[in-house]
Amino acid sequence: MTLKQTFFIMALACLFSAQIQAQETPHFKVAFGLNIIDNSNETTQAPWGIKDASFSMPIYIGVAYQFNERWELGLNGTFNEMKVPALLPGAFGDKIESNFFALNIDANYYIIASDSRNFIDFYGILGSGFYSAFDGTAMTIQPGLGFNYWFTDNLGANVTAKANFDLGKDIPEVSNFYKYTIGLIYRFY
Repeated sequence: MTLKQTFFIMALACLFSAQIQAQETPHFKVAFGLNIIDNSNETTQAPWGIKDASFSMPIYIGVAYQFNERWELGLNGTFNEMKVPALLPGAFGDKIESNFFALNIDANYYIIASDSRNFIDFYGILGSGFYSAFDGTAMTIQPGLGFNYWFTDNLGANVTAKANFDLGKDIPEVSNFYKYTIGLIYRFY
């Protein structure tokens, strides 16, 4: 079984178990937007010091299932293109580039749920997933924060920031990175 098939089966199992545990009316959500990958690999910069952002093919899509007012499980994919300094001196432009694809499963805990303030969700994220770039694949753990601002009961803006920690350090061009997304979110009732 491939890594992609494993994550797909895990996502389906999570959605199925969430349906069983539902305590109130569940919500499916879809999100679509843009992402920025910060691959500066400098921990002293923290998430606010973007020095090497990639924004060439910045597509972000996601689905989520909120099974009560505090918990949600989500599956999201990120597409981008990465440009990094060449590891070998004398490479053309001293930069090499690669397509970037990431697939993640997230558990979101709502610190401020929209029911309590009518238009704002603020949540913590703990996720896991994999990314593929530079002819390699690596696993990551992703803590982060997210924010939804609801214009209507169904349509809102979504912003997330995640730190992605590479578990194996298998792809030296990428290693640890930050991922920021902004987009629209639609909630089905």
